[in-house]
Amino acid sequence: MAENDCQACPELLTRLGAAAGGLNALAALIESEMVEPTMPWRDLLPQLALRARNLADQAQGRY
Repeated sequence: MAENDCQACPELLTRLGAAAGGLNALAALIESEMVEPTMPWRDLLPQLALRARNLADQAQGRY
């Protein structure tokens, strides 16, 4: 069983690293839209929700 845990660690670290990168990108998008909006809020919010959903799927290994 210990071997399985050790084999999962690199995959978990990869997923967490990718999710962290995605969160940074999401934060950058929010910040840039607050400074200089490029789209109406009604269009931006669904984009943010989709990106957050994709990050959750990625972190859980579904993406």
